Amino acid sequence: MNVYLIVHPVPNNLKQIIKKPAYVIAVDQGLFDAYKQGVFVDLAIGDFDSLSDISLLDKVSYKRLNPVKDITDTEAALQYALSLNPAHTYILGGIGGSRLEHSYANLLLLFDYDDVSIITSESNVVKYREGIHHTKFTGFISIFSQNQAIITLNGFKYELDSYKLKMFDRLGISNELESSEGTIKVHSGSILVVYTKKE
Repeated sequence: MNVYLIVHPVPNNLKQIIKKPAYVIAVDQGLFDAYKQGVFVDLAIGDFDSLSDISLLDKVSYKRLNPVKDITDTEAALQYALSLNPAHTYILGGIGGSRLEHSYANLLLLFDYDDVSIITSESNVVKYREGIHHTKFTGFISIFSQNQAIITLNGFKYELDSYKLKMFDRLGISNELESSEGTIKVHSGSILVVYTKKE
């Protein structure tokens, strides 16, 4: 079973993304977003300070968090999701909107937790550890390092051979495939890969 966290702002096609069997957790205002798209929610988690229609809590099971805490609602929901031992956890949304700091914090979650990825309307964000990873994605592919990673790219417009990708290195942005399939070899470290659709 996969777990899906619905985090505002959300993709516009939640029903198409969520594959059964699934456990769906709405995070704070994500409950309203799920309701608007007709998505069934198993549990809502948050302090609900941003939930625009508090009456929605009457229709679902929920876990209310103390607003004074050291982690975000999304991270608390992610920790709960991982306690269910899912095959994979998907954060649906959580990138964009008026709170840039929350977008950044959500991206940072991928470095600290395994088997978690983020899906937005335009992009998928995944973490790769050491190994060889294959892709046939036809849009933009951007790669960033957590601390330092050594990577090799084959089949890309801009290839790399055992390149030391340092933290905050922007070299990996906006690459794309030149072959029908590309490989990303992570010799050491871990990386975030952002797959973004072309308009």
